[in-house]
Amino acid sequence: MSISLLARAAGLAKGLFGGAKVAAGAKAAGAAAKGLQGRRMAAQALHSYMGGPVNATNLAVNFGMDAGFGVMQGIATPGDLGDKVIAGTASAVGGALGGIGAVSALGKYKNNPGLRMMGEFGGGWGGDMVGQMGGDMLLRAKGGGTTPWEKVQMDSDQQYRQQLERELMATYGIGGYQPTDLIDSTGGLA
Repeated sequence: MSISLLARAAGLAKGLFGGAKVAAGAKAAGAAAKGLQGRRMAAQALHSYMGGPVNATNLAVNFGMDAGFGVMQGIATPGDLGDKVIAGTASAVGGALGGIGAVSALGKYKNNPGLRMMGEFGGGWGGDMVGQMGGDMLLRAKGGGTTPWEKVQMDSDQQYRQQLERELMATYGIGGYQPTDLIDSTGGLA
């Protein structure tokens, strides 16, 4: 059903029944039709990109690696579940969009297997990096200015500073530290 037919039907209903309710219903129907039209266009674009029907096999072949790397990124990210979801989703979506962009840029050569593979990997890699930068911005907004990895690094830096201070104080006998204070019972540094 085209949008113009919906508009004519809405005008007829408004003339017959009057009132704002019919106009609001017509507006909602027009928006729904535009939404369906947008979904059809997206499905057609995916069909064109994949060179075949939009089914589970083609989606897995074209986007499985991107999803897999997104899952690995999410698992490896420290922090709560929200941090993991943000990092993984940003990586997966960035990789998928990068691959789509690079393969689409090949134009009429996109069905050449060698060029397509290079486009998929190169575009996926670049898109993944851009996606991670976007994910880091979201993580910084969520985490008060730092990503989970930056928090881990700051904690590690603090521990290293404290260790260096203890070693320097023990070396020069400052603050009651003695060189033996830094060695635990196994002979390692305390």
